[in-house]
Amino acid sequence: MLFEPTTLAATASALLEAIEPYGCDADELFRRAGLDKRAVIVPGARYPLSSVNHLWQLAREATGDPCIGLFVGRSLRPAALHALGFAWLASPDLLQGLQRMARYARIVNSALKPEILVTENQVHVVREVESEIISDEAVDGFLAAVVGMCRTMSTPAFAPELVTIRHADNGHIEQYIDYFRCPILFNADKDTLQLSLTAAKAPLPAGNLDLAHANDQVAERYLATLDSSLVQDRVRKILLDLLPSGSVSQNEVADQLHKSVSSLQRQLKHEGVSYREILEDTRRVLATRFVQEERYSLTQIAYLLGFSDQANFSRAFKRWTGKTPTGFRAESRP
Repeated sequence: MLFEPTTLAATASALLEAIEPYGCDADELFRRAGLDKRAVIVPGARYPLSSVNHLWQLAREATGDPCIGLFVGRSLRPAALHALGFAWLASPDLLQGLQRMARYARIVNSALKPEILVTENQVHVVREVESEIISDEAVDGFLAAVVGMCRTMSTPAFAPELVTIRHADNGHIEQYIDYFRCPILFNADKDTLQLSLTAAKAPLPAGNLDLAHANDQVAERYLATLDSSLVQDRVRKILLDLLPSGSVSQNEVADQLHKSVSSLQRQLKHEGVSYREILEDTRRVLATRFVQEERYSLTQIAYLLGFSDQANFSRAFKRWTGKTPTGFRAESRP
């Protein structure tokens, strides 16, 4: 993560749209927050998270509306989320879209680490951050934006089953119910959205795996530029590029980084991760992708991911997903 957390400047365009009906002076709010408003239209530009949090507070004061976060989240456009927005929209179902959101959330906010927890009948979207300099309005904005994206992907009638919010009830619960169309629980332990697993796995007609995967690659490359000091991000990018062409060795990765193997291992250890763990995670991401696509046989996938044979690949896949590759592929079919 960056030394100072940052957010994607383009997402502030949603705040501009949300405050416009209130007649607020947006230029003045951005100036007081120490932000250049022109950056919202610059691809890839970023704002310090602390300044954006100040902007949220200023918007709350200027509008006098404690529910301004709901309107900002509703106003967020997929294109403001860089490659994440397009990869999310192209996902074959809501669950895969939400999993992409969690995987690439650092594009939007480098301190944001949402989790997607799948149980027997439900999907839980849990908002987690590495820094708690987040306003109540920004929390509302995140939850509203996720629901808004689900409605864009599926149907305007989409609604979660339950929303839990850590901040206190601001006296306007009817606005939350009106937007989310489900029960709301304030003063909760975590900020979460609860969805039906059946609804989350329903195939979407606009899903396009080729487009989703193409934007995954753009997202990975952008993430790698966020913090050049994180060697693990650069290793992941190299593995994503090289693994589909066959097995890749730690020596080859070290060569591409212009490091010795011992230096690479030492730097990864300092970041709290090992090369083996990164390789395992990258294989898992590519394995689920290849199995869903059906363009490759399981034997081919095993080879592409560097396994000695299909049996070893199948055992690893069941460890990652709880399902055999054949069973996973069958469940992924519309």
